Amino acid sequence: MKTEFNRRYEDMFNFVPIGFFTFDQEGQILDVNQTGARLLGKERSDLLNQSFAKFLVADFQDGFKRYCRKVLETGNREIYDLRLSTKDQSTYWVQLESIAEPAVGTILNGHKLITAITNITNRKQAECELQETHTELERRVDERTTELRKINSKLRDQITECEQAKFALRESELKYATLVEDAPIGVYIIQDDKIEFANDKFANIYGYSKDELIGCKSLDLVYPDDKPMVKQIRARRLEGERVPVEYESRGLRKNGETIWVTRSFSPITYKGRPAISGIVADISKRRKAEEALRKSDKELRVLSNQLLSAEEKERKRIARELHDSIGQALSAIKFSVENALRELHAGANPVDLESLETVIPLTQKAIEEVRRIVKDLRPSILDDLGILATIRWFRREFQNVCTGIRIETNIGIEESDIPMYLKTTIYRIMQEALNNVAKHSKANRVCLQLQKTKTGIHLTIQDNGRGFNIRQTMGIKTSLRGFGLASMRERAEMSGARFEIDSTVESGTIIRVSWAK
Repeated sequence: MKTEFNRRYEDMFNFVPIGFFTFDQEGQILDVNQTGARLLGKERSDLLNQSFAKFLVADFQDGFKRYCRKVLETGNREIYDLRLSTKDQSTYWVQLESIAEPAVGTILNGHKLITAITNITNRKQAECELQETHTELERRVDERTTELRKINSKLRDQITECEQAKFALRESELKYATLVEDAPIGVYIIQDDKIEFANDKFANIYGYSKDELIGCKSLDLVYPDDKPMVKQIRARRLEGERVPVEYESRGLRKNGETIWVTRSFSPITYKGRPAISGIVADISKRRKAEEALRKSDKELRVLSNQLLSAEEKERKRIARELHDSIGQALSAIKFSVENALRELHAGANPVDLESLETVIPLTQKAIEEVRRIVKDLRPSILDDLGILATIRWFRREFQNVCTGIRIETNIGIEESDIPMYLKTTIYRIMQEALNNVAKHSKANRVCLQLQKTKTGIHLTIQDNGRGFNIRQTMGIKTSLRGFGLASMRERAEMSGARFEIDSTVESGTIIRVSWAK
């Protein structure tokens, strides 16, 4: 006859959102709760005496058998991550946490494994960012494993001392108690918005004792600003609506400290009335790590933006130095030589002046070269007349050099609509893109558009050249493929733009840069 204590743990065993399995030495399923059956997409009755390995991805079947043997040989609590395969051939990650328990009498002729299975697909995707949290959790699991061995030893001694008639009932109660009370995550039951049950981990997360939590309002553990969200999710779930299976919110510890937790719950029937059974995990360290990563990324972007700005300032300074010093000096030399030649030409021997006359075209060529360098470094027209005039000038200069490429421009924006800090970025991206067209594309037509729409400012550069394989090109080391694409992308993203490039072999290339309002 089941006691109230046994019924309570049986309800939690069947409806807690963790899959609980009991395996024999060969990995056959001896018992499973409702959550575990749903995890495998089967009815409980269809899973009994079935091999668990047939639900695994092939690469993990041998590993599972070795895992079972290890648990049984060592008697330790063991954790193992593996992948399950569903009917539609999709897979997902789960975590097995098992302990070895002695079988009743000689029915199973050995030992059996009591295993908790949790869906960890989302956690697997975030493992790289949660390495520090993972290390801490491993330490805690080791501590809990040591404690659990001591508890299990005491429980086995107590079971041995109990009367044989009460042995089966006691074993059942201990099984449910061990799985729920010693779970490495917080487990709770809420009924009428009050906490009816909480395990040690749940109490520890919020800094209370279990006795203090029983009967208190569950929303008192939720951060005030998050209470409406938590309350709404619970209500919608109880009404049968689709809500997130797992969600994050802030919680309040007894000492007033704010923590971040991840929550998951399911509606159950407890003591004959509707209730909620759920789990809670403390993710405060993970959230702090994520915030530190975001802050670091923001600082790196600011630094990169400052470096680009410093580069433009240095280009402007060098261009000014070339123009004001070397350029003017060469011009002065040219004018001085021309004046001297005019004064000497009448009475001098033409042979004596021939060497001097050759200096003039050389000086003129040097002046033109200085002007070219100045324009490449930073065209003065960009500062004097703006980006629209610079685009028209660059188009003329480009077509004078690359006579086989025709540039069509479509400008749908006013100079005043373009922020000052974007003008240099637009020019550099256009300059790099057209230089790439000239060097690599073998195109004969380029369409350049700069438009303002309701969504923002959009720059598009499209050519009809031979195109390229984007994935293959981006896979080449930067030292081998150059810095053109990376430079354009970095300039765009540092200015807050979305950068896209679309290219197909023999179908040309399109570069799109968009600055949202």
